[in-house]
Amino acid sequence: MIDRAAAVAAAQEALARRAAIVFVHLVGARGVETGEIGIRAIYEPGEGLSQAVATPGIDEALARLAAETLASGHPRAVNLDAAGQPVSRRARVYARFLLDPIMATPRLLIVGAGHIAVPLAQLASVLQFETIVVDEREDFANRERFPTADEVHARPFEEFLDEFEVDERTHVVLVTRAHRFDELALRRLLGSPAPYIGMIGSRRRVHIVYGTLLAEGYGPEQFEKVYAPIGLDIGARTPAEIAIAIAAEMVDLRRQGKGRRLSLREFRPGAGNGR
Repeated sequence: MIDRAAAVAAAQEALARRAAIVFVHLVGARGVETGEIGIRAIYEPGEGLSQAVATPGIDEALARLAAETLASGHPRAVNLDAAGQPVSRRARVYARFLLDPIMATPRLLIVGAGHIAVPLAQLASVLQFETIVVDEREDFANRERFPTADEVHARPFEEFLDEFEVDERTHVVLVTRAHRFDELALRRLLGSPAPYIGMIGSRRRVHIVYGTLLAEGYGPEQFEKVYAPIGLDIGARTPAEIAIAIAAEMVDLRRQGKGRRLSLREFRPGAGNGR
């Protein structure tokens, strides 16, 4: 059993380091020795359950289900028998658990502060992303242009990206003014845990950037999380429309949608333009 103060402290500590955890609540039980109702354990990727909850079968199932809960981002209730198998609430023997994920706010790092970045930052705020904008040009990267952004940095891309910590909840959009900046950024992002790295540009520009990096020794599998050309295929033309297409692609990826993507399939193994 984990008391409320310890649970609050664990949640605060996890959020401070942008880690994701799952509280495992015991809601009720019939015929299974589980102890008191309440928070029985905390699950963290790489660490597993913080303590035993019930039977070995139940604990194994809870760890697996907690990992699935983090992937979906939504709480879920499960009924398990003593062996950890899912059962209905009409079963004679079962334990009922609520798996409650605690996750840091998703972030969007916009690299480049041009015309597309402005409406994209506005949309990201509406979608409740913590939004960060960086550009080398002070007349572009400033509060007047990005009033809804959480952070705006007028710094060299290379310097900023060398210091910025990208995690599993950080989406990145590259909307720079030249492919040499895209190459610079990708060299620092390809090995990161970012779930989404979108890059603006024509198919020709994307081929040039990919070709350069592949010639440097990067493998095709490292481009698995890169989406370029960026966005869903909605026929976007204006900066605002392109921003909508980018935002839609991030939502599509997050919610496992079926939108048709513009991204080149040959550089992302197993992926296509649509699903």
